[in-house]
Amino acid sequence: MSSPSDTDKSLQELPYAWRRVVLFADNMAQAKVSDAIGRSPKQQLTWIGLAALPLLLPFGIPGVATSLGYLTFLLGVGYAFGYGVPIPKSLGEKRLPPKAANVLKKFLGVFIRRVAPHSRPRLFIMSHPRMRPLNGLVLAFAGLTMAAPVPFASFDNVLPAAAMVCITFGLRVRDGRLVLAGYVLTVLAALLVLLLWWGGYAVFVWISNQPWASQWLGWLFS
Repeated sequence: MSSPSDTDKSLQELPYAWRRVVLFADNMAQAKVSDAIGRSPKQQLTWIGLAALPLLLPFGIPGVATSLGYLTFLLGVGYAFGYGVPIPKSLGEKRLPPKAANVLKKFLGVFIRRVAPHSRPRLFIMSHPRMRPLNGLVLAFAGLTMAAPVPFASFDNVLPAAAMVCITFGLRVRDGRLVLAGYVLTVLAALLVLLLWWGGYAVFVWISNQPWASQWLGWLFS
């Protein structure tokens, strides 16, 4: 088990921008929701990335992905046009449960250990202020792909969550390749949603054409 001194040492070895993300996560674990999400678009971006980390696993609590998807859509649009989205007071006064905060910090630690050594400021055009509207709208679209209901799947949140993490953290640390990876993942997430809906429609048509289906429906509504 690592001691506090070991944790401080490992934190100091991270690039400055990634240290800011870790410190933000520490503050978020102790603050109210309104203070954690923040009022500035940049702070809200970091919150989106942290909140999406647990959804990188192909399972989760029902309803969480949908709520986060719609909230990401709103915050992404706000970032695109340069304004922070106000948080309702009833939600803003709540605090993140300690267990949830510990899980979030654990996910962040795993992510940073794997990504931070390979990440550095580069491809600055992707994090240039002129790209803010496009970056915000792509992030908003990633949120919509996460919120979209799809049939017969429980793993559909992984791609949009990865896109949200790459875009938000990429902008935070000015790693253009990470942002670009988020663009690619957003396109893949949209294609996955379309594929799942097409598959669901094909299954529905096949079932509706079966003789036993009409008999079962007739028995059900008789």
